Amino acid sequence: MHRPDRIKLLLLMSLFAAPALAAWVVHQVWQAPAASIYGELLPPTMPRFTGMTDAAGQPADLASLQGRWVLLTVVNGDCGPDCRQQLHLARQVRVAQGREQERVAQVLIQADSAIPVDLTLTYRVPKAALANWPDPVRTYVVDPLGRVMLRFPVAAEGKGMLRDLRQLLKASKIG
Repeated sequence: MHRPDRIKLLLLMSLFAAPALAAWVVHQVWQAPAASIYGELLPPTMPRFTGMTDAAGQPADLASLQGRWVLLTVVNGDCGPDCRQQLHLARQVRVAQGREQERVAQVLIQADSAIPVDLTLTYRVPKAALANWPDPVRTYVVDPLGRVMLRFPVAAEGKGMLRDLRQLLKASKIG
């Protein structure tokens, strides 16, 4: 066999071997960076609020929001500056989703003694119903199946919340 023919044969073999070699390198050698999230993942649980009423005083349930992602702010007490900041931040994160914002609802659940806040979906519960929600103000993410799955820090930052919610909306085929 002539030398130019041998070189062509080796180039052709390397062309077909390159994808297999690349797959081996990716599978065995290269480690993908771990996904980082801003919030804290929680074991998916269904939130239970006994005695919940809507702004008009009618009995209500979070089941009506199933099928949508929910930014749920739980206020265990009066809605002071921290509460208003969390609500403003959640509103901004929802609006920043752009065309996906219709997939996200913003909900406030507050105790009876709390000052009313001007928000579309506001629910009241008895103070005793918030015994399992220890933080005075905290924002959670509820998935379209109605389970609480993510909790943001007490003093949350908008960029982290926005990134987490975008990742969830991008990965989710429901809601």
